[in-house]
Amino acid sequence: MRIVTYNIQWGKGRDGVVDLDRIARTVAKADVIALQEVERHWRAMPDADQVARLSALLPGHHPAYATAVDFHNPGQPAQRRQYGLMVLTRWPILSVRSWPLPRATVLGQVNDPSILMECVIGHPDRPFRLYVTHLNWISPRARLAQCEAILRIVAEAVAEGPLIHGPGAPESDFGADWMMLAREELPPMPAPAILLGDFNMTPAAPEYTALCGPVTPWAGRLVEDGLFADALTLAGMAEGQGITFPGDGPGEGERIDHILVSPDLASRVREGWIDPGADGSDHQPVWARIDMAPESGSD
Repeated sequence: MRIVTYNIQWGKGRDGVVDLDRIARTVAKADVIALQEVERHWRAMPDADQVARLSALLPGHHPAYATAVDFHNPGQPAQRRQYGLMVLTRWPILSVRSWPLPRATVLGQVNDPSILMECVIGHPDRPFRLYVTHLNWISPRARLAQCEAILRIVAEAVAEGPLIHGPGAPESDFGADWMMLAREELPPMPAPAILLGDFNMTPAAPEYTALCGPVTPWAGRLVEDGLFADALTLAGMAEGQGITFPGDGPGEGERIDHILVSPDLASRVREGWIDPGADGSDHQPVWARIDMAPESGSD
């Protein structure tokens, strides 16, 4: 399975041109696509509904969208100004939900809200939970609180079960209708999880340690139960290497976009890389290839 995360900056490339076709070409070979900074009717321009346009450009993928910012649009009350996260996958997205993440008040700076989007992906061999986020860009304190909230949400999801459930619910017309959906469409909440997006933090940050565990002098970064492991690092890229948010000069920039996997998927990461040639945004896409085949000897 090929998976990619890309902060598309609403399609505005380094050349200043907004080009969603270029974005779609960049990610088209992925089985699972996670995009940040996707707009709907945010500004007056062609293809202002970027969710609709990207869905049309990638017809072999199932789309889902979660709104982080939702404003009234003067003169267009039926077209609200929205900004958020988008997922497109080759397999059905069985359920979608999102949570607001903690936010700190920062005076004198634009400080937009962050959310966590959950998609349960109906992979034929190994269903999994996909979590997409775009963490606070300016406050390390806010990011740390957001990471702690994410870990809590991810940990509770399996125990809570699928989005609609309730064994033994009364077979009223209402109950039968809802529970038929639960039985036929929603399997138990899968344990494997992938967390990806624009984290606005490098592997050296305390917030990253909150998600991925501490570094030991003798064993490096530990893959701990209940936390995540970095797909790029698992694939052989040192934590100090790689640029996903280029700076002004050659070789300048930071690795702040990540694909993190739950421990049960860590041994299944086969490749991880950054696409340095993509020029459709101010970020670079991050890719991973994960083996989702069933266990040997399983049905």
